[in-house]
Amino acid sequence: MRTVVVIGLLVGLAVGPAQPLHAQSNEQAVESAKQAAQEWLALFDAHELKATWEEASSFFKSKISAEQWVARIEQTRKRRPVLDSLRSRSLVAARYTPSLPKAPDGEYVAVQYESQYAHEPWVETVTLKKDPDGWRVAGYFVKPAG
Repeated sequence: MRTVVVIGLLVGLAVGPAQPLHAQSNEQAVESAKQAAQEWLALFDAHELKATWEEASSFFKSKISAEQWVARIEQTRKRRPVLDSLRSRSLVAARYTPSLPKAPDGEYVAVQYESQYAHEPWVETVTLKKDPDGWRVAGYFVKPAG
């Protein structure tokens, strides 16, 4: 059995198993959310962890403080050092949905990537929620591929 590593906060925003997401609707929302995900991941990859919290959705911020978020990511990277060595990340799919289980009403886009950390394949899912000021990250989930 492979261990699932959750870093960050998904707070019940289940987007399904680590399989490619299908069927895009609301193409403009998906494109805007994908761009926001890329910008957020750039901060994450640069270890700008407090900035990732600052750029997250209000929902995300209501569930975890900036200090807790930074500590959680740093602890995870210490336990799994491979997650500190991103080699590549490729977009697999993005899906728009008007709701998610256990999440407040709103608009969401789940963006999924195949990532290579060191020599290990991983799947990353970034869930974004439409806030009044644009698309913001509401959850981040990473687990070994396979």
